[in-house]
Amino acid sequence: MTKINLDNKSEQSILNMLLDHDALNDSSISKINNTSKEIGKTKIETAIELKLTNEEKILKLLSNSYSLDIVDLNEKKIDEKIKKILDLRFVEDNHIVPFEITGSTLKIAIPDGSKLSLMKNLKTMTQMEPELYAASISNINDFIARLKKLENKKISSTNVKVEKIEKNKDELVEVGSEVIVFGNKLITEAINLGASDIHIECFRDSAQVRFRVDGILRVMKDYSSFLYENYNAVVTRMKIISKLDIAERRLPQDGASTFKSDTKEVDLRVSILPTKNNERIVMRILNKEAGEKKLSELGFEAKDLEKLTKAITSPQGMVLVTGPTGSGKTTTLYSVLKHINKPGMNILTAEDPVEYELEGVGQVQVKEAIDFTFESALRSFLRQDPEVILVGEIRDKATVDIALKASLTGHLVFSTLHTNDAPSSITRLLNMGTPNYLISAALTLIMAQRLARKNCSECAIIDENVTPKLLNAIGFLPEQSARAKIYKGKGCDQCGNTGFKGRMGIYEILEIDKELKHGILSDMSQAELNAIAKKNGFRTMQEMGHDLLLSGDLCYSEFERVLQSN
Repeated sequence: MTKINLDNKSEQSILNMLLDHDALNDSSISKINNTSKEIGKTKIETAIELKLTNEEKILKLLSNSYSLDIVDLNEKKIDEKIKKILDLRFVEDNHIVPFEITGSTLKIAIPDGSKLSLMKNLKTMTQMEPELYAASISNINDFIARLKKLENKKISSTNVKVEKIEKNKDELVEVGSEVIVFGNKLITEAINLGASDIHIECFRDSAQVRFRVDGILRVMKDYSSFLYENYNAVVTRMKIISKLDIAERRLPQDGASTFKSDTKEVDLRVSILPTKNNERIVMRILNKEAGEKKLSELGFEAKDLEKLTKAITSPQGMVLVTGPTGSGKTTTLYSVLKHINKPGMNILTAEDPVEYELEGVGQVQVKEAIDFTFESALRSFLRQDPEVILVGEIRDKATVDIALKASLTGHLVFSTLHTNDAPSSITRLLNMGTPNYLISAALTLIMAQRLARKNCSECAIIDENVTPKLLNAIGFLPEQSARAKIYKGKGCDQCGNTGFKGRMGIYEILEIDKELKHGILSDMSQAELNAIAKKNGFRTMQEMGHDLLLSGDLCYSEFERVLQSN
């Protein structure tokens, strides 16, 4: 039987529909619930296995209950436009299928009635009129699998072009064709695996390549032998494509290049560091598609999205995004800018470096070497008549003071800060010497976030090692711990035997309301500010992590890695 991937809401919706139409009774539901736990399968899979229902019956009931036409998705070819209208991750997470565009109408197949609540969001996201159809669960699964296959179509390392960012005279260096092929193959595989960074490093008796995939470094053993034998030639090749000085081996160097294939174009930021054993290279891969995520695709709950939207569409104020390096702050801020970007708005950004190009936004790269800092960029911005300013990072008191004052004089300011959580950002600003009245008046919202690896849905199994005692230790209530089933990925071909597939955001949003503003002015302690926030409905990242553990998206070890350090 095909594995049925449905969220709890969908499962419950289908079971309620079957109950309402007397296709199931209370004793059947009880039997499904008990057997489901025993065999570790979803309730719908269990109901079908027990022959209490089947997909055809569910489909007919769905069609009759909501007056929906039935569509056979196996007969539908995938239109390229569909992939651009809705992000694949949104389609996967919500288990809906956009299958056809007719004029301004988007035809969407759904497996159950709970998806009706998504229609308003879909209309806003696609700017099209959704038209619903009923389809079987397996039919929808197969269509999504076809979509994923197209999305993951591998690029070939033989048909790629590496360009220098700035053209210069050809360097008279001999790099063998096998080294060029090696370099192309290396970058191509990194892109195909969705890596964010490539590490090339040499040791006394070996050399290795590591890819950072889903935030974790992974050794790529296939490259080690060739790399060790040709290390200097590989370094020279990377310097050539990044327009760096091939003769300089004593000082660190930073460069950039563009890597093109038939299907993708990525920017590479290259850093070379001299070590005791030759030079070490780290290449950051900036996939241009990653900067195109809509705000509604980042996984915010409706209430939190409402708070964020209110703050970023205000005429003035300051919004901070906090978290460690690699937690997705840049992606979030770019999505925010895309959301508010309109022809009638002047948006300026100061970044280090400019990671993705945004149409209609004035993006400036700060250069510390020539004393063009975030502070000096911000001072210049105020003479450029902006409505919105993004400061890549708040590093010192001078920058934070100008940013806060700008937010009080009719500008909307966005920036990032390195703190563990949202409430502690207030304390960090105070510790930097910023007056409390300035923070209280200017700050409107703080968002803290992390990126966690998601369990592979193809090989998820119940983690028998997670006991109620362990769950109690991370904040679960005893009654929750006793009945919770926590999942982990076993490892399969789909996830490269890691047990993880893709990443998701875990976040907390702190709205600076009147009570908090008063608390900041009254010099309240961190604990007192936390208590006010909690009282007014503030939900921590740990609490969101608990929900993701219970839903089966997050495993216990990943919860500990990402959230227990806070």
